[in-house]
Amino acid sequence: MSKYTPRSENHKGVLFRKDGQLFIRTKFMRDAAELEIPMEELLEDFEGKGVEIDLYTRKTGDPIFKAKDWTSLPEEFPDPDYEYCSEAGYEKFLDQKFGLFMHWGQYSVLGLTESWTANAQNCPRYWWETYYTLYQSFNPTEFCADEWAEMAERAGMQFFILTTKHHDGFCLFDTKTKTKALRRIGHLHNTVVGPVEECYINYSMMDTPYKVDIIDEAVRAFRKKNMGIGLYFSHIDWNDPNFRWDPANRSFDPDYTPEKNPDEWKAFIQRERDQLVELFTNYGPLDQVFFDGTWFGLAWKEMKEIVKELRKLQPDCMLSDRGTGPMADFTSPERWIPADKDDNRIKQKRKHPLAWQVCDVIATHWSHVPDEKYKDKNDLLEMLISITAKGGTFALNVPPMANGKFPQQSIDILEYMGRWLKVNGEAIYATRPIKGDFKQGDNIYFTRSKDDKFIYAIHVGWPHEKVELAHVQAKTGSTIKMLGIDEALPWENAGGKLVITIPPALNKQIPCEYAFSFKIEKA
Repeated sequence: MSKYTPRSENHKGVLFRKDGQLFIRTKFMRDAAELEIPMEELLEDFEGKGVEIDLYTRKTGDPIFKAKDWTSLPEEFPDPDYEYCSEAGYEKFLDQKFGLFMHWGQYSVLGLTESWTANAQNCPRYWWETYYTLYQSFNPTEFCADEWAEMAERAGMQFFILTTKHHDGFCLFDTKTKTKALRRIGHLHNTVVGPVEECYINYSMMDTPYKVDIIDEAVRAFRKKNMGIGLYFSHIDWNDPNFRWDPANRSFDPDYTPEKNPDEWKAFIQRERDQLVELFTNYGPLDQVFFDGTWFGLAWKEMKEIVKELRKLQPDCMLSDRGTGPMADFTSPERWIPADKDDNRIKQKRKHPLAWQVCDVIATHWSHVPDEKYKDKNDLLEMLISITAKGGTFALNVPPMANGKFPQQSIDILEYMGRWLKVNGEAIYATRPIKGDFKQGDNIYFTRSKDDKFIYAIHVGWPHEKVELAHVQAKTGSTIKMLGIDEALPWENAGGKLVITIPPALNKQIPCEYAFSFKIEKA
C-alpha cells in the first residue's frame, strides 16, 4: 500500500520580511522542507477582506498556494426586515453565566476526537469508511438525561448546550431529512470488518441500535430543572455528497460548483434549512443556538433567508456568529478569554452590544478521549470568575463517554465548582461588569449586581488581616459581608480606598475554597 499524503492541512508559520517583501515560512508536512509563501503577491486583491489561505500539493509534491475571501457579504447590513434577539432573550443570556457544553456522537464509540478524525484531507479511505459507519455501533444504553441535568445542577450550571449535528453530519435528533451515507454489511458491532455500501437514510440516532431522540430527552430533562436550553449545530457536513465543495468531505470534488451542479447545491442548502426548522420547531423555546463552521460566503443569500426564518420561529433565541456573521447576537471565543470587556475582538454593535460566550474544554479534547489530561479545578474556577468580571458567559465542555456516563474526574471537578458557586453564586449569576477596571492587581476581580446597587469583590486566595480596594467606596452606614459568613466586617473609606478588616476569628470560618467574595453596597 502506498503511503497516504493528505491534500491540505491547517498550518502555522512565521511572518518575516525579505528584500522588502513579506513572507510566511511554514511546512506542508512536519518532516518536509520549509516553504516561503509570498504574502503580498498572494493577497494583492484581498485588502479589507477576510482571508483563508490554503496550501495544497500537486501530485509532483510541488506546493500550490491559494487565498479565498470568506467574509465579504453581497448585501448591506443591517437588513431592515431582520430582528435580532428580543430584549428578554438577550438579558437572560447575560444572566446565565455558567453552562454545560457537551460534544457527543458516533465518534464517542472509539473515543475519537469529534469529526476531525474523519476529515478526508487527513485520512485514507479505509479509515473514513470505518468512521462514517460507527453509528451502527452507537448504543448508549446507560444514557440518562435526568442524571445529566442533575449533574449540571450540582455544578451550579444554569444552561446546557448539546451537539445536534457535528461536522460529520450525524444527527443526535430525529430528523426527517435524508442523505446518502455508508453502511457496513455484516455484524453490527464490528466496525471494521465487512464490506461497505452506500445507503439513503436519515443518518441519525434513529439509524443506531439505540433509536432514541437524544436531543428530545436532554431538552426535557434540563427544562425540568429550569435551565437554559442550548443547541449546537454545524453548518458543515463532511458526509453529505451534496456538500462536496469542502475538501474535508468524503466525496470532495474540486469541480463541484453551483453553476455546474445547481440541483445538488440547492439540496445541501435545503437540507440544512429543513434540519434547523425541525430544531426550532420541535423542541420548545430555545435560549441559544451555537452555530459552528461556515459556508465561507458561498451561499450567503440563502443563509440570510434561513436565519430570518429561524428568527421568526424563535424571537427570544440568541444566535452565535459562526456562519451567520452580522445576523448574530453573540460571539464565541474558543479556548481564549478576551483581555478585557473592551477587547476589540468582541466589541461590535448590533441591536445590543454583541454578547460573548467563552467555550473551553474541561480536559484536552471536545469529545471524550480516554486518559485525558484535565485542567486544574482552580484554573477553571478562575476562568469563570474572570469571564464573568469582563461581562461574558462560560460554556464549559464536559463530554460524555460512549455509554452515556461521565468520567468520575469530570464529575469531581464540576461538583467542586458547584460547591463554590453555592456560596458565591450571588457574585456571579445575573451580574454585570463594573465601570472601570474589572480587576485590581493579580487576584481581585469585580462584578456588580444587575440593579447596580452592589459591587462584589472576589479575592483569589484567603485575605489576611485586611483588603484594600482602590476606586471603590461603600455607602455610609452600610454593611459589608463575605458571602457565606453572617457576621458583618469592619470597614472604612480612607484615602480614596475602601479598607475591609478581616478579624482573626474569620480564619476559623472559611466558607469555601480558593476565592472569597465581598458584598459591598455602593456609595
